[in-house]
Amino acid sequence: MQDRSTSERLSFHDAMETFEVDFSGVTFSGAAEVDAFYDEIDRQLAASGRRWYFLVIYTDCVILPVAWERFAERGKSANINHGLGTVRVGATAQTRDSIRQDAGRSFFRANIHDTRDQAILALGELRKKQHDSLPAAEDTFLRVDNVSLRFGGVKAITNVSFEIRRGEISSIIGPNGAGKSSMLNVINGVYHPQEGTITFLGQKRHDMDTHEAAAQGIARTFQNIALFKGMSVLDNLMTGRNLKMKCNFLQQALYWGPAKREELEHRRKIEEVIDFLEIEHIRKTPVGRLPYGLQKRVELGRALAAEPTLLLLDEPMAGMNVEEKQDMCRFILDVNDQFGTTVLLIEHDMGVVMDISSYVVVLDYGMKIGEGTPDDVRSDPVVIRAYLGATH
Repeated sequence: MQDRSTSERLSFHDAMETFEVDFSGVTFSGAAEVDAFYDEIDRQLAASGRRWYFLVIYTDCVILPVAWERFAERGKSANINHGLGTVRVGATAQTRDSIRQDAGRSFFRANIHDTRDQAILALGELRKKQHDSLPAAEDTFLRVDNVSLRFGGVKAITNVSFEIRRGEISSIIGPNGAGKSSMLNVINGVYHPQEGTITFLGQKRHDMDTHEAAAQGIARTFQNIALFKGMSVLDNLMTGRNLKMKCNFLQQALYWGPAKREELEHRRKIEEVIDFLEIEHIRKTPVGRLPYGLQKRVELGRALAAEPTLLLLDEPMAGMNVEEKQDMCRFILDVNDQFGTTVLLIEHDMGVVMDISSYVVVLDYGMKIGEGTPDDVRSDPVVIRAYLGATH
């Protein structure tokens, strides 16, 4: 199968925080060969006692169809248990296609490059982005402290606390009626809690109005689509720039000088959002004529038009088919990756939540019953009993 031992193909680069795996020239013809290679990978990673960025070399590597499922499974497990991020280089066309298909199904980034130099550069950018996104101890990005919300005698949220780290994708999960949407409404100022505080970008607030939240960089989408159905996609997206407009009503009415320049600049920003979401073909179509999945995409675009630092997504994939969910997951990952936007989402699809989230908070009957990494939450017996359910 190979001219070097498996251990000779594995190396640690401490200065780059990188673990290099060299699959070049290896042919995997079955699950047994995959397991033999990955057993040594897991052994060395476990012995290191820490997480690493992975640099994976695929030059002239052949993975036969009968081995691919096991190969993808073991690779994903290594990433979850020991990885900080993966960059791949030199894969054959067939292997690239397989990786990209699996990335689409499992909601991870393929990150495939043609040369080792490109891969090293991409690793450096990945490390810089993740290091820069780590908050200082005195600068919590978003902290919810002992928040309680009541509607008359009904308790929607009871003494809930959690923190969201800068640059991460976090999720709130729980059964219907658990208080998830109410929590988002508290964060962006729709509801004012009777008890507790919200600390955003170091500023502690008890009552925050929606316009204050929007001005500070909080944008959101809604569980039920809230678009202007008679307006075009372009016009709906332009409404997301409302707080960015500085010219007064008279200047805008004359459409001259600063007002004209300002609108052209806003339209340029909107065109960037349209390109990012791949909706050029529907830019002039009235939103009410679009299928449900595209309307959800337009609503995401309107939120992105505000250039938020914190993006709140209330069930962004509800009612979507598999292909639409894959597209939406890709956009959420890209928003986080390319723009550095912190994302807090509510979602009932546990496959999506566990695959794209760094941190998960679990609510039930308005109370927090669990929090932690996806693996922590998945194995928490209280969460399993209340929401996830046991396997039979």
